[in-house]
Amino acid sequence: MNTKYYKTWEQYRAEHPEIDEKQAKVMAPKMQGYEEMMFSFIMFLLM
Repeated sequence: MNTKYYKTWEQYRAEHPEIDEKQAKVMAPKMQGYEEMMFSFIMFLLM
């Protein structure tokens, strides 16, 4: 999906090189959880 607002963790990480490994380990599970919630919400709207 190519959109201005919805980004995967990998896309976010690529756009923000200032995030180091320590921060990435803490942020990754949270961001991936948000990805799943956003996807579920979009699917809910489409049904």
